[in-house]
Amino acid sequence: MAEKSNAMGVTSLVLGIVSVVFCWVPILGLASGIVGLILAIKQKKLAPNGIATAGLIISIVGLVFSGIYNIFWMFFGAIFGAALASL
Repeated sequence: MAEKSNAMGVTSLVLGIVSVVFCWVPILGLASGIVGLILAIKQKKLAPNGIATAGLIISIVGLVFSGIYNIFWMFFGAIFGAALASL
């Protein structure tokens, strides 16, 4: 019997880690988190295992961190921009 590949699970784990580490980079953090999440879901449907579950969890954490960071800087930028405009 042929073993099922775990490439998508490993890739989702790597992309989830990239998403967490680079959550302060707006496009990179969100994009890698989204792609990691999609790959983890596909791997869990194909052949569920621990690496796919870890990739899913880490990708979600990376997306949450990236989202919080982006929202924070949007508000901070708006406040800072308004303060500079009033000078």
